[in-house]
Amino acid sequence: MSRTKVKQNLIDASFGNILEQIVYFSDGRTITTSAGNITVPNITTSQTFSSATFVEAEGSSIAYTPPAGSTLVNYEYLGQTGYPGSGTNQAPVWKVQLDGTDILATRKSLLQQNTYEQQIIANAAIRITGGSDDIANMSVGSWTSNRTMRVMMCAYSSSYSFKLNFSYHGPGTNWNPINPPLIKITAYS
Repeated sequence: MSRTKVKQNLIDASFGNILEQIVYFSDGRTITTSAGNITVPNITTSQTFSSATFVEAEGSSIAYTPPAGSTLVNYEYLGQTGYPGSGTNQAPVWKVQLDGTDILATRKSLLQQNTYEQQIIANAAIRITGGSDDIANMSVGSWTSNRTMRVMMCAYSSSYSFKLNFSYHGPGTNWNPINPPLIKITAYS
């Protein structure tokens, strides 16, 4: 097989069915999509989690409408947790919601003992079926107007607290930068 043909097959397999992709840090920017402009959240402070009560992970929420002809919307979230100031055991628990309903397959947790930072990855691949909504199982019947995707997060308990959107360590010192989450949304035909 010639080199050109291999390259063509890779392009067809990888990119042929992407209708739209947006990637951003939650830093307040405005993004142009096929359905109009979206101003994303602006994360300028950390968020502390110290209980087992779920709350929205700041910077994760987006109201989005995919292009016409979409059959799948993939939502990806990359967040950073850091040392909360006492105790180095972190146990974040998270899930993705669509319009306030939990998507069951996205429920995750990560216990780290004696750690100061870790990354949180959440994602949901939501099918557009033409049938009935079954959000808990990652499918909707139609998606022609804004639906809100977000990450909900909590700590396992008060003994496993953490800060979100935050790093503790830096080059030779504790620099404490704010780390807005990275969000990527891809709509497929």
